[in-house]
Amino acid sequence: MTAGFTLGKFAPLHKGHQFLIESALANVDRLVVVIYACDELPQCDVRTRASWIARLYPQVDLVLASNGPKETGYTPEIIASQEQYLLGLLAEYRFDSFFSSEPYGEHISKAFSCRNVQVDCNRLQVPISASMIRDNLPRYQDFLSPLVFNDLMNARAITLFNHKVES
Repeated sequence: MTAGFTLGKFAPLHKGHQFLIESALANVDRLVVVIYACDELPQCDVRTRASWIARLYPQVDLVLASNGPKETGYTPEIIASQEQYLLGLLAEYRFDSFFSSEPYGEHISKAFSCRNVQVDCNRLQVPISASMIRDNLPRYQDFLSPLVFNDLMNARAITLFNHKVES
């Protein structure tokens, strides 16, 4: 039985993320998806984002990294912090492959002594990023599953309503 993992904020989960997850699922028997907390999408907490993945991919194992390091980048300190956190969080697992679309795939796969599988790093298959969607949700809604889009629209409506009530 082969096992792999991927990670991200999935803020929001979009078709590029789905391409990554589906590519991983096609190559392993068991897939673990680690979901980090995200300040950039406060109206959709880690549990909401996990529910999207759980509903779309019930066969994956989800691990919530609610208290994971928030620093990103490639300094030796940040790399060590991320690796140490993940090695502790996933201590009970053994992986054959790590799937990502980011340069950190190299150091994460080395830390876990597994194969680094890069998927659509240049965003040619699915030309989107979560920040593009956060910046202009209506423009990029076609890159979201209806499940995610509806949750985001409901969260926006609640935020607008709460803002009007507080004013």
